[in-house]
Order: sequence, then structure tokens, then C-alpha cells
Amino acid sequence: MSLKFPSVPQSSLVLVLGISIVACNILPTPTPHPIVQIEMTGSDSMEWLARTLASAYSQQKPYVQFTIRPTNSDNGVRAANEISGTIGLVARAIKPNELNDTRAVVVARDGVAVIVNKTNPINAITRAQLVQVFAGEIPTWPLGPSQGKRITVISRESGSGTRDAFETMVMQSTRVTRTAMLMPNEAAVVDYVARNADAIAYTSMGALTPDIHALSIDDIPLTAQTVEAKQYPFIRTLSFVVPISPTLETQAFIDFALSGEGQRIIGQKFGKAQ
Repeated sequence: MSLKFPSVPQSSLVLVLGISIVACNILPTPTPHPIVQIEMTGSDSMEWLARTLASAYSQQKPYVQFTIRPTNSDNGVRAANEISGTIGLVARAIKPNELNDTRAVVVARDGVAVIVNKTNPINAITRAQLVQVFAGEIPTWPLGPSQGKRITVISRESGSGTRDAFETMVMQSTRVTRTAMLMPNEAAVVDYVARNADAIAYTSMGALTPDIHALSIDDIPLTAQTVEAKQYPFIRTLSFVVPISPTLETQAFIDFALSGEGQRIIGQKFGKAQ
């Protein structure tokens, strides 16, 4: 005797097949990407650079979160060597013995600006005159509204990469006058010069504002172009100090900083790394 199965209406068969097809095409819920933390510590001259790069990178990868602690270059080297996963922000030359299982990646070039108040009519200075002014050997302003008034020399605190760069490239073996006022960061330097017509100071080109102006040195103005062409006399590197073998995400961020997009961001205020 032959077995007979009950017939299934065609419409029911189509419905069953449809349900089966839909079920087979249900996609699994994507697993959220774990949060990645990257800390950057060091030079306050590099704060804008670090924050702007971090913001652009986080737009592409929202799971990467950055903590940025602006202090000074010495702290940046120290943090990179001692705190796992930290990127050190260093705005000065780095000695080989300062790197402990770490390496320096140059991400930008910075011109060290010599700045005066915007009301100061002096627009240029020679390197020799600059050394004399900061040594206290030229004590008063030679012309303008401050003619005959004492020059107020502004310098930076110990550990500052900007101070190290200025003393190395400009002063060399000559000491900055003991009467110089010391400021704790770039913002304080710029603010003081903006409010005091008798002041002269040095700062990162990235810190320049309309309330001050940078002097040409030996008739060479400070611009991104003169820095990138290495024509301006006082140029320093801005570096990330990172582990020799960084995490994949840290390396990806470094690659972003050196990419065309990252260098376009940096080029808004600094010379590109080239």
C-alpha cells in the first residue's frame, strides 16, 4: 500500500519558503567596538595640534577617546618612557639617552617666534641684536612710544621645550638676563606681551595672535613657508614620543598625523613634517 501525504496549498508553501528565506537573511547584531583610550602628555606648544588631530581622528573612529595633558616637553619625555600607552608631546631636540624603549616621530616643524606688542613699531631684529636684548646688554627700546623705556624680557620656566629651543638656537653660550620674567606656559607669555608695550618674548608660531606680532629675524619673516623651506633661522621639530612597538590604534593615530589629512590640519598653524 502506498503512503500518501496530505497536499499543501501552494500559497502556504510560498509563505513557508518566504519565512525560511527571511530567517536565513537575518544579520547578527554587531558587537560594539571596545573603547580605546589614548593619552597625550607634554609640551603646551603642541596642545592645539594634539587636540585638533585627536578631534578629527575621533570623528572617524568614535570609539577612540583622548586625554590631553599640556605641561612641558620634559614631562612629555618622562611620561612616554614611564607610563604605558602614553604619547609624549616634545617640542625640542631629543637626546638618544632620553629614549627608553621609545622612539620620536616628527609630526611638524615649528618656528620659534620673537614677539612684541602690536603697538611696537619695530618689525625686525638681527640675531646679534636679539642675543644682546635677551642678555640685558641692550636695556632700553631705541624708538617708538617706548623709546628710552626699559625692555621687559620674558622667558619660560625650566623644563619648557620652547625655552630649551630658544637658548640652544639663539642664545647658545650666552645666558638670558637674570631679570627676565618667567612664565609658566605659552598662553601666559602671549597674554603678557599683548598687555605690555615694553615686553619682548619668544613663543611657538602656533601661539601667535593678532594682539602681538612676530619680528623678522635677519630680514626673514616667520611664516609656514619659510619654516617648511628651512629659511627661518629658529626652527624646531614637534614630535610624538611613542613605544618602539606601539599598539595598533596608537600606530594608526600616528599614521593619521602623518597622512595628507593630518598634515593639512597641522599646516593651519605650523610647518609640515615633510
